[in-house]
Amino acid sequence: MQDLWIAGRARPELPFDIQTRQPNDWGENVLADTARISRRVLADQVHEILTERILDQVYRPGERLNIDAIARELGVSSSPVREALTRLTAEGLVTSSSFIGFAVAPMPDDAWFDELYDYRELVETWAARIVASKRPATVLADLEAAVSALEQGTYGASFRNYRSAHDADEAFHRTLIEASGNRVVAKTFRELNPHLHHARLYLSRPQNSGLVAAEHRAILDAIKSGAPDAAAEAMQTHLRLSRTRLIGQPYTHHRQST
Repeated sequence: MQDLWIAGRARPELPFDIQTRQPNDWGENVLADTARISRRVLADQVHEILTERILDQVYRPGERLNIDAIARELGVSSSPVREALTRLTAEGLVTSSSFIGFAVAPMPDDAWFDELYDYRELVETWAARIVASKRPATVLADLEAAVSALEQGTYGASFRNYRSAHDADEAFHRTLIEASGNRVVAKTFRELNPHLHHARLYLSRPQNSGLVAAEHRAILDAIKSGAPDAAAEAMQTHLRLSRTRLIGQPYTHHRQST
């Protein structure tokens, strides 16, 4: 077979010694890396499938998730299933116990979602104000891309159908938070994963994609105009309307300062 490599460059070392056909160190590393990449790709695919099933309530809140049964059903080994479930535990959709194993996390009650919206209003109005005062070009481009994708998305009857809108929505808010420059807030927001938890409500409380996109467009327009107060107000309006749509409770200032 004719050797193929770019002229003028050194011939790459072969993964096998020509005489002995034994793997050398470089070849062993390549094989190990390939196996790790393949396992990671499988774990990502299993993660996507399990996420869909949890959000669509194919797996009900509290239901035990048997690694071996899922592996047999999906035709994979137990390793990618375990990796996917561990990741879902970190994201808050799954719980893990030494006695029970993995199970779908209980559905938070409306009071918890109400508190989540309180948190989001505090940090996201603040972030919108900061980004509107700075208006970094790369951030504006990312926000525009997210809003444009959201305007093309739909909220369907299953997570697979509304995944594109969900991802665009999440990207918009994550971009704002990260652009604030506060690493602690950004880390807390990522770990809290608010949009993933909100997605657990979509099945029973469908959303109007046109309204959601218009609210994000209003936030972005205020940011592009360099109007911090208007950006914060648009964000506040969006979050309060979202609160009403998802948990059926309009915002009320019910917590008194102590």
